[in-house]
Amino acid sequence: MLSVKVVSEARLAQIYRIMKIAFIDIYKRIPISSGGDWWVFQLLAGLARNNSVSTFYTSEKSSEEGYLPKDISFDTHFLPSRVKWSRLSTWLDIIRPDMLWDKAQLRDIEADCVFALIYGYHIAAYIARKNDAPLVLVMHNVEWQYVESVGSAWYLPIRILENWILKRVDAVITISPQDYDYAVKHASSRVFYIPPKPDAHIFNPDGARYDYDSDRFNVVFYGSLDRYQNQVALTFIANELVPALARERSGEAFKVHVFGSGKAPDGLFSETGINFIGAVSDPGLYIRGADAIIIPIQNASGMKLRAVESLACGKPVVATPEAVQGLPEELRAMTYVASTADEFVEVLKGIRDGRSANKTDPSAVLRYVHGDTVDDVINYALKKTRKRIILQEQ
Repeated sequence: MLSVKVVSEARLAQIYRIMKIAFIDIYKRIPISSGGDWWVFQLLAGLARNNSVSTFYTSEKSSEEGYLPKDISFDTHFLPSRVKWSRLSTWLDIIRPDMLWDKAQLRDIEADCVFALIYGYHIAAYIARKNDAPLVLVMHNVEWQYVESVGSAWYLPIRILENWILKRVDAVITISPQDYDYAVKHASSRVFYIPPKPDAHIFNPDGARYDYDSDRFNVVFYGSLDRYQNQVALTFIANELVPALARERSGEAFKVHVFGSGKAPDGLFSETGINFIGAVSDPGLYIRGADAIIIPIQNASGMKLRAVESLACGKPVVATPEAVQGLPEELRAMTYVASTADEFVEVLKGIRDGRSANKTDPSAVLRYVHGDTVDDVINYALKKTRKRIILQEQ
């Protein structure tokens, strides 16, 4: 006869107390200096509403420039290493191989649920096993596809690793519809789609506007300028787009501005007429001051939050097919797509001359960026934890 042990109410109540959540990351996300930072901050802020959240980051290369939120509801800790991996390799600084054998910093981390990016899986897996806690993989993108897009041969082993991890975690969070489809195909557990949502207090059409002090049509590109894909975009703007505007005798009618944290490649803006602003504390102010936002990014992975932010500010967005690929279909319909410098020029001229209507509907942006929530993930993790405790008690 099958006997079932009844779990006490007090024991079950332990499951539903405030959860301790450990989030294993690569970078320190505050100040916020990129779309990835915004999305992680959104996840952390949601998780911390009713739980105790601590983030642990591994890379020394964390930006000190960017937007500083007024309310930060989670703790941030650096996991230092005796080896200066950043001096040897960026990849080693990200992966932190020392954490495979040196567990001293990890033994005292308590967690009821563990979240991690792919490069922190070896750290998160140890913490999850030690605490018998569910492990959730957070996917900024399909990582091997991103690595392939930057021309690195590392995408081959990363592809194997990523698909291996997808089959071993308790849940997966994805950022875009295409990434969700990929994860569902390869994961052995529940997959959630939590798209990035722009902060309506910052990214809206009605706030103050930055005065670029130009009587020309102001075209703006922004992002974390030390990221490879943004540097490729900057090179395109400086070496192809600006000369294309000049060839069309439109150069005097347009002014290109760039803002964002990080350092652009040396000499890139010399003799181009591009106005480099640097890091700003309120990106919404500068977006609203623009006449159009350009996103000439060649990386198709993830979702480009800057496109969503710009649309939320009511600004026309001109982007490459790769930059809009991860957007929900309704938001893609609001953007203008261009691939070459000449195509960018034609679209920008059309917007300036009124031949191309502004397709942006800022009031609808948040409505189209919808999916699961962090509460859905927490409830799923609670069920997994409850099942484990019941099995242990039997």
